[in-house]
Amino acid sequence: MDENGLRLAFVGDVCLSFLGNAPTGAFEFPEWPAIKREIGEYGFLVGNLECCLVDAQCSEQARQQTMAVPATAAGPFLGAIGFSDLTMANNHSLDCGPEAVPVTRASLSAYGMRGFGAGLDKHEAEEIAFAERNGHRVAFVGACDKSEFYAKSDRAGIAPLEKSRLGQRVRAAAAQADLVVVALHADLEFSDVPGRWRQRLSRWLIDQGAHLVIQHHPHVLQGIETYNGGVIAYSLGNFIFKLRGNRYQERRAGVFDSMVLVVDANLRGSQPTLAYRIVPLSIGDQHLPRCVSGHEGEEAIRRVQALSSMVADKRVHRRLWLRRCKSEAVSRMRIIFYAFARGHFARGGRALWTVLSCREDRRWIIGLVSLGYL
Repeated sequence: MDENGLRLAFVGDVCLSFLGNAPTGAFEFPEWPAIKREIGEYGFLVGNLECCLVDAQCSEQARQQTMAVPATAAGPFLGAIGFSDLTMANNHSLDCGPEAVPVTRASLSAYGMRGFGAGLDKHEAEEIAFAERNGHRVAFVGACDKSEFYAKSDRAGIAPLEKSRLGQRVRAAAAQADLVVVALHADLEFSDVPGRWRQRLSRWLIDQGAHLVIQHHPHVLQGIETYNGGVIAYSLGNFIFKLRGNRYQERRAGVFDSMVLVVDANLRGSQPTLAYRIVPLSIGDQHLPRCVSGHEGEEAIRRVQALSSMVADKRVHRRLWLRRCKSEAVSRMRIIFYAFARGHFARGGRALWTVLSCREDRRWIIGLVSLGYL
């Protein structure tokens, strides 16, 4: 690429819980060189870190959590892959308690990576991460919609997905950088399409000055669209994740499908010109992705194209979003009904209160009562 060109590579959820207490260098990624060749030379490799890095200073309770990974094992592993930036704005960054947030950020930094989207307080969590390549400045902004984990003025946590504050951050980033990347962690899991609200938000963020809106959390792939010169990827699915033996995910359709979104940005002029392509992947038995080629690769690309068409067609998108909202309503009501029927009144009451009070749940409820229009 010439001096005005910049390549960025984006992947989905990175969860290293399978490393356990492995010593440094005990786990390898034999498929990575082949994936890297498909990507080509890049300036940034960005993913969603869906686990906590811990060290000896963390409490024993924190170190025993499922999502706890020793920093001495995870740091070299992630660094060897070549990650430059990892968003921590997700619903697992506090699984090992607030104490793991600064440890995770510091551990990433020690191995040459930036963690963004979570911090010791709201100010740090919402900090824009800036980086430079070839004289061009790139800004990374992270946010997540899991309000119970939001950072406060006196509490560690994640950057909130609050529209007005997020818009301010994006506009501030656009004023200081040549390229603005927003990483969002939001919406319902295992859905083929994003919520209609998330499409509106993503497009609005492009209008505020973002160039790329890259998203995670559904654990499956969703469509990609271009809007007003920007690129929106609604879900990059899993990238490194223990799926075999994971009863929550293993039998869900699409969780083994993965990809790298490769974006080439031409930064000549006042507005970047973006072009993207995908490198289709599949997660294997060792929890790591591999390239898929030939007929399998063509099918994988067609699948992403079909998902993108679903988002592009308003009627199809509305119908599928309404179907997903109905499915969520049935699932939640079943949980509440059986809890009360079995005499677990406290559990049933908590589940009912969550549905009625949680802002994240209100989004699919609005989608349901609006017949998928909102």
